[in-house]
Formats: sequence, C-alpha cells, structure tokens
Amino acid sequence: MEIKRNTEIILIRHGQTDWNLQKRWQGDTDTPLNATGKAQARALAARLVSWPIENLYSSDLQRAADTAATLGDSLGLEPILDAGWRERDLGELEGLTKEEIGEKFPHLTLPRQFVETRDGEPYIVFKKRMVDVYSRIMAKHTGQTTAVVSHSAALRVLISHILELPDRIYAPFSLGGNTGVSRVVIDREGRAQLTLLNDTSHIGG
Repeated sequence: MEIKRNTEIILIRHGQTDWNLQKRWQGDTDTPLNATGKAQARALAARLVSWPIENLYSSDLQRAADTAATLGDSLGLEPILDAGWRERDLGELEGLTKEEIGEKFPHLTLPRQFVETRDGEPYIVFKKRMVDVYSRIMAKHTGQTTAVVSHSAALRVLISHILELPDRIYAPFSLGGNTGVSRVVIDREGRAQLTLLNDTSHIGG
C-alpha cells in the first residue's frame, strides 16, 4: 500500500500540578492538575483545535488524562488511555525535590544520566516501554496525525531515541514547560524529523 502523506505525532506534556510547582519528582505518583494546569489545558485545546489531529492517546495518570480530556473535547475525540505512556516509576525518589534527593541519596547524583533506584523502573525497561508504545502508534496510524499527552522524562527518552542521541544520557534539551508541544514528522521513506520542541506559546512561555 502506498503511503500518500507524512505521518505526524504531536507529543504533549501534561498541565501543571502542585508537585511541579514545588519541583518534586512525581514519577508515576498519580497527582492531579492544579488550577493553573487546568487553565493550561484549556489554552492548549484552543491552540490545537484547528490542527488536523485524527487520533488522541494519553497516559492514564490523571494529570495527563485530564489534560487529554480537555484537548479531546475541543477536537471531538475521546482520548485512548494507555499505561504505556506513563512516567517512569521512580520508587523511593517520588515526592522529593532534587535537593532532598541529594541529601538522602548522595550516591544517586550522577550528572547527565538517568538514575537507578532499588525499587523503581529500570532505565532499560522504561526506554523499551516508550519505544514500544511509540512504534505501535506509528504502525497503526501511518499517514495520519496523532496526538499523545504524556510526561517530561518519558518524552525526553522517546525524543532522544528518535534523534538517535547517545543512550542513557539525559537529553540536552528541556521539556520543562507544562503543556509544551513537540512535533515529529515521519516522511514516506520512514525518516523522522523533530519540527517543534516544547513549544508553550499558547501559555506565553
């Protein structure tokens, strides 16, 4: 079957939570959007309403799912919740700030690398999960535009994979903006290009 158009995937970070404000590592702790996060989701929906998005997926954690629900209302799409898009389980580090982690677990301060914890999701498992869920969407929705609402570290790992950056090195770019939009375009020969990264212009960022 001939593919007549490019495939696009729109990767979106969830809206703000109180833990984001407090700079606490969330992992797969199921934290809700705060009032600012809900407003960011509405601004995101207003921005993307005219985009030709045909499919909508989301992590099943509520901060992502609720962001996706607001976007879905605007697009007329029901988000498909998939645990594969969850943030990495950080085990004993969840709920702590970077400073608290440095004090309690000084052996984990490894610059520019993803840390491993005794009770969290191993990096190799995390990366495979992200690549697998991305590959499933690419296979199912070839030639279409698909939006996904996920999480900062999850999207950093995936985008690093797409850009073929060195493995295990923490990506040299920021996804710090809540509801930041990144876009990947895959041409008919299967070549992927990142055409937008962490764009938060809809919230003035």
